[in-house]
Amino acid sequence: MALPFRRESSETDRMLALSDGVIAIAITLLVLEITVPEIPAGSPLSVLPDLVFAQWHEFFGFVLSFLVIGSYWVNHRRIFIHIERHDAGIVWLNLLFLLMVAFIPFASSVFATYPDQFGIMFLSGTLTLTGLTLALLWSYASRRELLEEGLGSRAVEIQAARFLASPFVFVLSILVTAFDPGLGILTWLLLIPINGVLQSRLAENLEESDGESEVEATR
Repeated sequence: MALPFRRESSETDRMLALSDGVIAIAITLLVLEITVPEIPAGSPLSVLPDLVFAQWHEFFGFVLSFLVIGSYWVNHRRIFIHIERHDAGIVWLNLLFLLMVAFIPFASSVFATYPDQFGIMFLSGTLTLTGLTLALLWSYASRRELLEEGLGSRAVEIQAARFLASPFVFVLSILVTAFDPGLGILTWLLLIPINGVLQSRLAENLEESDGESEVEATR
């Protein structure tokens, strides 16, 4: 009875195909939430540019959600690059992550329709939970020793910090939005430098690990 499960634990293609499909659909649905403005009866066509620019919050919500989902896809891909095998826990945690990804278009639509305190908090809360499911997936894989051999503990820690960076920023956004919604939106921009620093540290760590491996191999 154990043999079929062993074969299943080494098969990740179908799980990754499902993940890529759900993420691709979620990204596509984002643009469908942007409505085409209607020119009021009796108004000239020249008011259309003003109506389009008045939808700045819809475009902003689309771009932000697209980039965040895209970054989650990149991080999801990086997780499964390092996972050599999986178990039932990985499968269900991955489904939980996809559940949250599939919900992002609705949260983005709420923000686009109500770009006030509630809309900002709702979208930030959804993105926080999505990021936490990804961090939980990585934590579970590392604790269950499902990662590839040779991946140093420091690299695992840096990756964990990367996966927690987004939830941290969005929780901060929720707290700031309670006092100043505009500033709460601006806190989302912190994702750029934080991810840049962590990516740089991860690259340096992996280069050092590769260098040490080559030295040991020549001895």
